[in-house]
Amino acid sequence: MDKNNGFVLLFFLFIGMASLTACSDDVHVTDGYRYTNVPASLVSDQEKLKMLHSIQDIDDGRFFYLDYTADYKLNLLTEANITTNAGLVDFVLTYLCDASTPQSGASLNYDAGCSAFAAKTPDGSRIMGRNFDYSHGNEPIAAALVRTAPVGKLKSISLVDGYWIGYRQDLYHCFSDDVKDFNERKKQDLSYVMGFPYLLMDGMNEAGLAISVLHLDGKPTQQDNARNKLTTTVLMRYLLDNAHSVDEAITMAKQFDLHVPDGNGNFHFFMADATGKHAVIEYVWDEEHQDARFIDDEIYDGSGKIEGFEYPDVKPNTLEVMTDKHCVSNFYLSPSMECSAKGSVKSQHGKTRYDIMDFVLTQNNDCLTENRAMNLLDDVSQAENPTDVTSHTQWSVVYNLSERKATVCVNRNYNKPYIFYLK
Repeated sequence: MDKNNGFVLLFFLFIGMASLTACSDDVHVTDGYRYTNVPASLVSDQEKLKMLHSIQDIDDGRFFYLDYTADYKLNLLTEANITTNAGLVDFVLTYLCDASTPQSGASLNYDAGCSAFAAKTPDGSRIMGRNFDYSHGNEPIAAALVRTAPVGKLKSISLVDGYWIGYRQDLYHCFSDDVKDFNERKKQDLSYVMGFPYLLMDGMNEAGLAISVLHLDGKPTQQDNARNKLTTTVLMRYLLDNAHSVDEAITMAKQFDLHVPDGNGNFHFFMADATGKHAVIEYVWDEEHQDARFIDDEIYDGSGKIEGFEYPDVKPNTLEVMTDKHCVSNFYLSPSMECSAKGSVKSQHGKTRYDIMDFVLTQNNDCLTENRAMNLLDDVSQAENPTDVTSHTQWSVVYNLSERKATVCVNRNYNKPYIFYLK
């Protein structure tokens, strides 16, 4: 649910931005609580265990830091044609853990609201701002900043919502969505941290490329062009590990078939780089199926839950790129989607947030200090609402693509920014 900010207040939002309290370096990560004695029942390799036990709690169980040093076998995964969340969990168990059978039914799920924008600073640096919005029924979050340095590839930092694999505050982990069952059985186990490189929601690499994923309503993209298939977050990981620019990222994305698992809606990507380029990548319907019959044909049950689609064989599969959009939220921006209830003309999903970002950026000629960029993220942040899954801003991050720096505020606490540099 968007904040109830009327458009008439946009000017006052613009002129009323306050300054953030500044932090120095990423010294926070040296002082966090370490999970030295917490078990990882599915891992036996001593180097992996050493890495898992190095994870640090740097904000009272709400924000963690991990230097991921193991081989997460991306080359193998990109050739595996995994198209389901269960398949990704199985890959982590089989190839990253040392025991292939979980103690009980592990699962992966992801969805998101979110807002993102690109701008430049007065000194010429390029930045990307991003809110990750998702309500977990008011349960405490377990966000993590993860550093990766794959051999022969690009280093990156990325932000992960550990809740997708069951991690709550304090890294309590059990494979259950039932709160009562969780409270009775809660047990710390670090095994599924092995999957963190593939649970990113946004990130930036050492070349100054940043990317984020945002939710869209409607059918999931399921391309079938006889290319290797990647799911949403695996594609993001591939691009951060390999692409030096927005142009390279777009070229690489076209080399794979994106396959969003059924039931997760759809997604688009916002990316920006240190040269000042930015782009929105969307997967839309081909020309033959762009009218509303095919795009807006959900079938609902009595409670409002989507049961299926009238045309299950017609799904978005055509990659479109827009380089003229300086911000994005949760509706399609592609001109070919304007006929849809999910497009820029008719959709209200994230429209208020989009209008605020667009207004502030336009009035400032796309020029914001980092502090003002974070305050803009504050303006479009969302409070907790357990009945709206795309509410509750879990984190806000401003990536300085020129300085390779990330400033992160967790759980809408904008007086406590954390700063990280790509080293």
